[in-house]
Amino acid sequence: MYTFSLILGLGAALGLLWIAWRAPEQQVLVYLDAGLLALLGGLLGGRAAFVATNWAYFQSHPLEIPAFHRGGYSWAGALAGGLLALALVAAIKRISLGLLADAMLPLLATLTVTGWLGCWLGGCAYGPLTDRWWGFLVTNEWGQTALRWPTQLLGATLTLVLFLLLDWSRAWLAARGKSARPGTFALLGLLLLSLEMFALSYLRVDPSRMWNGFRLEAWAALGFAALAALALGFSLLLPGVQRTGDRGN
Repeated sequence: MYTFSLILGLGAALGLLWIAWRAPEQQVLVYLDAGLLALLGGLLGGRAAFVATNWAYFQSHPLEIPAFHRGGYSWAGALAGGLLALALVAAIKRISLGLLADAMLPLLATLTVTGWLGCWLGGCAYGPLTDRWWGFLVTNEWGQTALRWPTQLLGATLTLVLFLLLDWSRAWLAARGKSARPGTFALLGLLLLSLEMFALSYLRVDPSRMWNGFRLEAWAALGFAALAALALGFSLLLPGVQRTGDRGN
């Protein structure tokens, strides 16, 4: 888990650097502050959700609840905590939440990619056994190494391609003097990432709580996807709101 934390820390640093590089000069410090608070919210939310879903254990080991260095996080809880932190920053700074969320996409991208890579090296979120050519040697949390579906590497690759395409689309519009409505790319990223997480849950066999035949993280992914789709559709239907590419010079 120390390896996982180290790689995730690297992802956070890369995400913050990406945010600073893309931000308007007068907004760099504001966006970096928002990114740091989103990281804090994600850390607390991810740990809180993990503790809540494993309460039977932590009820008997309460001193381990604040042991962040030992690992144990929920991606859904981290995402929810990060979003709540961004909403708080937007309210305090009186900044458009959509603009702020769009600016934080690089952080979400690097954290998700490095999270998958950290799981590959740390033995979490692994796939089923296979003897086919696409199998990779993966060590699980019990130190057992075997050929498995490369679920973590597939997740990292899909996430990287997804966010690079979103960033390219943003740059393509900007080069033509156009832009999407604030929050559009953030909602698209959340929608597509959630669908990716749901699909990849079928290629995971690491221990997880189940509900109605699905892993809890799969249900969380469906929930985020539904919320993102509803918010995206609602924003495009609002009267007077400009759709992607409608705003000119």
